[in-house]
Amino acid sequence: MNRRYLILFILGISLIFFLLKKEVISFFNFLKLNLESIEHNINENISNLRNQALKIKKLKKENFLLKEKIAYLNSILYACKDLQKIKFIKDFNLTLTKVISYASLPDFSSVYIDYNSNDSFPKGLVYNNLAAGIVVKKIGNYSLALLNSNKKTSYTVYIVHNNHLIPGIFYGKNNIVKYIPKFKKIKKGDLVITSGLDGVFYKGAKVGIVENVKDTNLYQEAKIKLFYNDLEPTYFYVVNKYDKIEEKGGDYGYKKH
Repeated sequence: MNRRYLILFILGISLIFFLLKKEVISFFNFLKLNLESIEHNINENISNLRNQALKIKKLKKENFLLKEKIAYLNSILYACKDLQKIKFIKDFNLTLTKVISYASLPDFSSVYIDYNSNDSFPKGLVYNNLAAGIVVKKIGNYSLALLNSNKKTSYTVYIVHNNHLIPGIFYGKNNIVKYIPKFKKIKKGDLVITSGLDGVFYKGAKVGIVENVKDTNLYQEAKIKLFYNDLEPTYFYVVNKYDKIEEKGGDYGYKKH
């Protein structure tokens, strides 16, 4: 009896297995296909992520290059804006020059300019007919320029008082005109211009206005309020031959002011 039940049990199990075989096979095939599809999707997503990562890296690089170009263009634009402020003068005795850099930080009173000349004597530096400083020596393909705020800057000037020209020597940093004849009257508000007698400037570049006058033993001294603001130096004219310029009587000469 037990044997009979065993045979029936085995036959029942076999029948069930036979009936479920197709379903099991179909299920595993379905599972296999889904797994393959999932694997394909995963690989595709990984590939897309890699491509996106490469695109992001490329875009970051392009963005960096664009930022560099924008910064460069902005520097040119800034220079062009400043260039609009300077009056262009067509004269072979004046050379337009650009500031390259400060010469010795944190000193802001000396700069390198793209002016190449073998002349050993100082030359005047002007900005819209304002005396800005002097060019003192050549360094490589550039030149060293000392602005009015430099203690080594000096050039001859006239103080204009009641249409009289009173001589003196301007000294930078402290902005003092020294060696003014004691018997000549000057006062606050008098205009100070370059004399052109030292061969540095032409006659008539504006220097500043007298703020106060001090008597010394033999001479007078005058404190000057400068016209030129040298906090942001950019473009200048270098005076090559001052004597010719005054003869031509251009818009930058004393007679025009």
